[in-house]
Amino acid sequence: MNQESQFSVFSETGALRQVMLHRPGKEIDRLTIENMDELLFDDLLWLKQAQKEHDNFAEILRNNGTEVLYFSDSLAEVIARKDVREELIGDVFRFECLDRRLSEAFKPVLMEMPAKELADHLIEGYTKKEVKAICPCGLSLVSSVENGSDFIIHPIPNLYFQRDPAVTVANGIVIAQMTFEARRIEPLYWKYITNYHPRFKGMQILFGDAPDEVWPQKAEGGDLLVICENAMAIGVSQRTAPTTVQRIGRNLAAKTPIKRVFAFEIPKGRYCMHLDTVFTMVDRDAFCIYPPILESLKVWQLDYSDEGRLMRLEQKEDWQRAVAETLGFDKLRLIKMAAKDKEETAREQWHDGCNTLAIAPGKVVTYNRNINSAKLLRDNGIEVLELEGPELGRGRGGPRCMSMPLNRAPVN
Repeated sequence: MNQESQFSVFSETGALRQVMLHRPGKEIDRLTIENMDELLFDDLLWLKQAQKEHDNFAEILRNNGTEVLYFSDSLAEVIARKDVREELIGDVFRFECLDRRLSEAFKPVLMEMPAKELADHLIEGYTKKEVKAICPCGLSLVSSVENGSDFIIHPIPNLYFQRDPAVTVANGIVIAQMTFEARRIEPLYWKYITNYHPRFKGMQILFGDAPDEVWPQKAEGGDLLVICENAMAIGVSQRTAPTTVQRIGRNLAAKTPIKRVFAFEIPKGRYCMHLDTVFTMVDRDAFCIYPPILESLKVWQLDYSDEGRLMRLEQKEDWQRAVAETLGFDKLRLIKMAAKDKEETAREQWHDGCNTLAIAPGKVVTYNRNINSAKLLRDNGIEVLELEGPELGRGRGGPRCMSMPLNRAPVN
């Protein structure tokens, strides 16, 4: 496998060369008190401020040598092709369960729309009222009834957490299968970008493209950590199933140099929805961790043959030693993100104190509100770049959640 190719992620800490982001848009303004639970939000966001914070995040990355791509632009470039657009519209209509009459009325409108405008609408959604204004269809029960959803095409406000619907591993991509209905369409758009965008030509889909690699084979990118060129850590969590961990391990072993998976069994709670909300890699030999999970954490080591056959499954009582040896070190530096008391420790974890984004070995981006977490990282020799993100953080995700690395430099 080529670590100098256009798409190459063989570590969590190699210098970040290229990343995909999604700048929050009108889909954030679709959040209401009535629908925010369904759309997986705990609060309403102020869009203008969230965009300002996200722009600052992108600027931090650019100032540190990272090329920033944007998801909506990439999607627009894909659907500029009429044949691809027609295929995608059909998939969206099937996902949204539109009836034939409505589909026949709505499709010509979307086919003639400028590509960027359509890409934005696929993300921000369409209400019934908006659709009726542009393509009246009196024979559609879907668009006529008042109960049920207000949307013909649902918004996807979680999309600014680009880590979850897809993740680059080695020289390929894992397309996620999202747990909750509010996010299940996101991987579909990523699949179209992977398959049809000229920039992504030749990028292999490692998981998520086979007929049986669909929900409930659930997996989300926040649970996947590429810890070195031959091993991964994957969370068995609220949003990634153990059967999917094994399937991903099999596929990776058969198609990449990654032959070992450490499966981290974490609590199935909102506070630790993904592994990266409680455990991230910050240097070649260092991880930060939310200390309370150590009480219940179980770690399993899965080793695969070159053909993808599972050769060994073993629970590792001394998992730190096992991970350290895999990385080529005598021991791990485990930075326990503990504050002065358990309440403050939990508060900073809730505000993504552990959800750091490494942009080089020993150099991370984190929210500036987590004062204690930043101090602990610095005390352990980690350079910390602080991002002001009170609005972005309302969505329950930090800098790692918001970024989908496409290319990292090899770690020397």
